Amino acid sequence: GGPVRRRGDRYVLAVGDDEAALLRRLANELRLLLTAGADQPAAEALLTRLFPVAHADDPELEAEYQRLMREELVASKLSALAVIERAVGDGEGVEPARLDEVELNSVMQAINSVRLILGTMLQVSDEPDADEVAPGWESSPEYALYGYLSWLLEHCVRALSG
Repeated sequence: GGPVRRRGDRYVLAVGDDEAALLRRLANELRLLLTAGADQPAAEALLTRLFPVAHADDPELEAEYQRLMREELVASKLSALAVIERAVGDGEGVEPARLDEVELNSVMQAINSVRLILGTMLQVSDEPDADEVAPGWESSPEYALYGYLSWLLEHCVRALSG
């Protein structure tokens, strides 16, 4: 049962075709956002939660940190997106891959990245257990998607914890 199944020492994302297509689309949209470049203020605003501030009290040190770490963080996130695409297959005959623990963690990272961006759009509070959204978003497709990704993430965690 559940969307994440353990097969020996491997994990399978058991999602339907529609969900697989949705996850591929989200991975692609996030890839486009991540590679849009800092000259895209709209993209940058959505990505704020993906690149947390390390030195809030020192703008110069923060700029240096972001300059040094940003490329590595983007590369890590792009790599996680490639894993999620392998995990759901390509929808054109390439079967979903069986993942090891490291790869399932990458899938979780990718799902969480999309959740953080949706959370930014929905103005979900950063507080633990606060799933409050900005007024008017409660019945939006974005909020439904946020809920779905939260559910999927929870099942990944359960599968990993045996």
